[in-house]
Amino acid sequence: MLELCFSQSARGGLRCAQHCGGGGRKVFGVIVGRDDGRPATRKEIRQAQKQAQQKREALDREAIPLGGTPSDVLGLSLGLDMGDIREPLGEARRELLRRWYDGNDEAADQDWQETLESADRLRACGTGDAVRIWVDHTPASACGLLHAASLLKDTKAAVHVVVLPFWRERPDGVVETYLGWGEMEPERFGHFLSREEPVPPLALGAMAHRWEVLQKENAPLRAVVNGQIRSVGEDFYDGLIRRHIPEGQTKIANIIGNVLGQERPGIGDVWLAERIRWMLSTGELRMVREDKEMFYSSVVERT
Repeated sequence: MLELCFSQSARGGLRCAQHCGGGGRKVFGVIVGRDDGRPATRKEIRQAQKQAQQKREALDREAIPLGGTPSDVLGLSLGLDMGDIREPLGEARRELLRRWYDGNDEAADQDWQETLESADRLRACGTGDAVRIWVDHTPASACGLLHAASLLKDTKAAVHVVVLPFWRERPDGVVETYLGWGEMEPERFGHFLSREEPVPPLALGAMAHRWEVLQKENAPLRAVVNGQIRSVGEDFYDGLIRRHIPEGQTKIANIIGNVLGQERPGIGDVWLAERIRWMLSTGELRMVREDKEMFYSSVVERT
């Protein structure tokens, strides 16, 4: 069984999920902070570590391993909700992804090569092969699913999807909400196998056709509107950005963080940063203090 997802974080989670549980994950990190900005006390740090350890042990107990090997986990982390999609595996897409890696060309090139290999493995599937696609509610995943359908429609492989639910109720009665598979703990992936559904060949063909339509439209941006992935203008998320530009001065990182944290639009920070650059170029925002090395640390204000 090949496992397919559309983000690097989901890919890492799926690989861990293959053999999770039983104390398999020995290392985990704990970040401790305070609202007032002061350093955490030793007591607070110890308490946070204890809570994290208890959560880790609980996850180990409920883990359902997926099985398989890391090479079975494929990723098409292409960010196809943004930019030109006429050639999703072409050089223009590669250069766009390089820009998003903020100068880390080595990591960008490694991920690109792995993406090309994943696409080749999907095209090479045939009768007797099975592909399980992990789909969530982000625009990138919705576009990725349609693109994957275009690669698989003529392969005769058995294709299944697992759609991430909007929420999950824990045994203690707490309701957890998810936007993308990248937010899911590896130990919990297996719990969603009951949601796995086959994709009929006709449905696969219809999705591939929808991808062709989106490619012909080739809008600067694609978004999920009323449950459907649609071509939209580049200013689609501008209203969300403006909603979180306060009176007075603020760091760009604060604006982006508030949009992602409070609005949960399902996109990454890269597009929001590009739109803030556009607002600066049009004079809607004024640069108060620019950080040439770290754009997000720059301070801006309304004009």
